[in-house]
Amino acid sequence: MTKKQKLIIQIVVLMLILILAIRPMAAGLGQNLATKKQLTKRLVQLEGKLNTLNGIEPLLIDDRVKKMEAVFPSVKPIVPLMASLSQLAAQQNLTFGGVSLSPGSLSQGEAKSKDKKKTATDLNDLRFGFQIGGDFDSISKFMRSLENTAPLMKIEEVGLTIKTNPLFERTETIVVADIKVAAYYQPPPKTLGGVDKPVKLLSRSEEILLNQLVSFKTFPQVVPQTTVGKEDLFGVQPKLPGPADWF
Repeated sequence: MTKKQKLIIQIVVLMLILILAIRPMAAGLGQNLATKKQLTKRLVQLEGKLNTLNGIEPLLIDDRVKKMEAVFPSVKPIVPLMASLSQLAAQQNLTFGGVSLSPGSLSQGEAKSKDKKKTATDLNDLRFGFQIGGDFDSISKFMRSLENTAPLMKIEEVGLTIKTNPLFERTETIVVADIKVAAYYQPPPKTLGGVDKPVKLLSRSEEILLNQLVSFKTFPQVVPQTTVGKEDLFGVQPKLPGPADWF
């Protein structure tokens, strides 16, 4: 074998070694470039999300979250509902009582079977019945204010009874209203999506709706122990004059 042939063989062997060594390196380099491109894209998304979040006032968000929890609670609003209705009645100088509550099923099995029948847009509700008594104008103001009072509720049924007392001469008509309302609540979402998902800001119509909800009137959660508002006009007995009043 001549020197030239040996040199050619050495060159071929060297090229094969280089090919076998460089090919995995080239494949790894290509994979690294693809990974870098993907990470760069994700970094841009996260930076955009961070800039969006930094532009949101945290105190405003905190205040809105607290207000929305009062208006649209995440649990059954039994105590807030009774507190709001009783204090709203007292504000209009009305009697409040005759409470009937339908809190729904207490069994988890029944609750789960009912939840399966609901769609994703259905809201949970709590049925509540009560009576208020007073003059018609005050009852009308109460009902107008009720649907703008936290927690979020809707009047479903109203029955009016006009009552008079022959022992008193009154210039106003006394009315007793039997009212049934539905108060709404919804548990918060279990997940908020991936960290790389973009922040979805409220649309103009959603912002208007949110401002309406956070403007709802709220009352402290104090449940009355007795009837609030006016005393029972029909349970008052007239005071008869006694000997001490004769002189």
